[in-house]
Amino acid sequence: MNTIKGAINHYYNKPRDKKREIGHYHASEIWYIYKGYTTPGNFFKQKEADKQGQANMFRGSAMEDMLCKILEEEKAPFATQKRLEIKIDDFIISGKTDFEFEDSIVETKCPDKPIYEIPDKWKFQMECYHRATGKQVYLGVFYKDGDEIIRFFKYEPSDETWELIQNTIKNFHLKMLIKWIYIN
Repeated sequence: MNTIKGAINHYYNKPRDKKREIGHYHASEIWYIYKGYTTPGNFFKQKEADKQGQANMFRGSAMEDMLCKILEEEKAPFATQKRLEIKIDDFIISGKTDFEFEDSIVETKCPDKPIYEIPDKWKFQMECYHRATGKQVYLGVFYKDGDEIIRFFKYEPSDETWELIQNTIKNFHLKMLIKWIYIN
């Protein structure tokens, strides 16, 4: 049993293959930058995934994989893990879609508690995916209890949210450049 637990812990906390770089920011982290959890001081540090985070990622990945298998077997036209990029000034916001269809994107999550609307912490990512593709974006929430496997929430694009995202990243990028110049 310790071998399995150790392997899971190592998998979710092993060093990243790709190093972080100034000017390349992930759509999924913009909310954390906005809230001040991700700062120029900790941007390059890998955050350790605790047991709850590991459990959420494990369940979410397993459910995503099964949904992918079902869609493939049902011959549904979709793409998964498609890289999206938005270039703004001298930086890039990027992300990978969970499920992309001809006219929509589904971003899946597997929270440990039920949700009844799209939490603010996921809206920035969904807004970026909409801006990168022009497609309707849905949050697909996998449930571990109840009679639904996945519940969908339609994201309503917002010019105000898009402006906030751009200002957040522009300010953060400037701080990253200043920090880089200062330490070099």
